[in-house]
Amino acid sequence: MDAPPASDRARWAERLGDLTLHGRLLAELNCLHEIELEAPVGAPLKGWVRIAAWNAARGRDWPAAASLLRRCRADLLLLSELDWGMARTGNADVPRALSESLQTGYGFGVEFIELAGEDGGDGDNEVGLHGNAILTATQLEQPEVVRLGGEGAWFTAGSTEPRVGGRVAVIGTIEVEGTPVRVASTHLENMTDPDGRAAQLSVLLEALDELGPGPAIVGGDLNTFGAPVEDLADRAVVRRMREDDPARFSWPVAYEPLFEAARAHGFEWADANVAAPTTSHDAVGLPDHVPLKLDWILIRGLDARRAAVTPCDGLSDHQVVSAAVRVPARVS
Repeated sequence: MDAPPASDRARWAERLGDLTLHGRLLAELNCLHEIELEAPVGAPLKGWVRIAAWNAARGRDWPAAASLLRRCRADLLLLSELDWGMARTGNADVPRALSESLQTGYGFGVEFIELAGEDGGDGDNEVGLHGNAILTATQLEQPEVVRLGGEGAWFTAGSTEPRVGGRVAVIGTIEVEGTPVRVASTHLENMTDPDGRAAQLSVLLEALDELGPGPAIVGGDLNTFGAPVEDLADRAVVRRMREDDPARFSWPVAYEPLFEAARAHGFEWADANVAAPTTSHDAVGLPDHVPLKLDWILIRGLDARRAAVTPCDGLSDHQVVSAAVRVPARVS
């Protein structure tokens, strides 16, 4: 995968707010549309398959992240917020490093070309890419990057995290018990509203449908705040919301239209998720200690059990969500 040189990234950073430029870059830069693919080492999956989804928060300490993911004993990892060549993560190729440590193959797609260091780090960004990945030891067929729309939100004048690109899903097909299962690792936009996230998820689900019908898995950070972000910054409003519905932030299904979009495509989530927060946003200044369920596993045409939330030991502001799934037994 070819990445733009540092000189180009610096020049683009000087033109933040020029959305005509951003649109041209989005159309012309191959790295925003390609998959970085590494062949797997394992056989087709059988029986109950453990899946885990995690926002890895750049992968700053990828060896510790690999140890955490190894303890999850997942057959399929759906990861977001992975750096490639960023100073803040030691300029590591995080998806490749995790894949090699865990002895899996992987498919990686670029959300953003990062134009500034953000979050610190010594030295310059050597590659400046950031995105999502599917890691598995079984074969990943039909891999592709699906761009979800809403690009340019991070290319505005004065952006504190200047970026070229927008949210994506990495999708593909694996085989479980001889049955094709469509899979997706995604990260929906936080700088939008619930309708915007529902529209992004709809783009993803339509892309999965184009791969073919049947069982499917979507995992990732869906940014299901359950309320407008500006309301989360108001202590009195948050307190009233909790009084009206104590489960609002641990199971925000009723407040996020993306779940209706998922249901319309045959997806469900009750058995694949725990009604519990997956992140606490105290660290970024939101009030009243609002723990939120942002991370989900959506399934279609599969049985699910043993949903869990695994603490990430400070490696991210998100916990790992996981569940076991299987292709239902055929009735003869």
